[in-house]
Amino acid sequence: MNSTQIAELLNIIWPLLVLQFGFQIYAIYDLVKEKSGKTKNLTPIVWGIIIILGEILGAALYFLVGRSEE
Repeated sequence: MNSTQIAELLNIIWPLLVLQFGFQIYAIYDLVKEKSGKTKNLTPIVWGIIIILGEILGAALYFLVGRSEE
């Protein structure tokens, strides 16, 4: 890969990375602001680890499976 190809690849990837980090930050914010401290299936600490280590899939899992309905 030459420098032009790398620059083109970075132009494609950086918006996706920004979206991923934003989604993760929002998921962590939603997890922390949960007043009752209750989530479905797992404790909030475990969900925080899943969100951070699972990247975009971890955040998506939290919103689909772990978020409290209250």
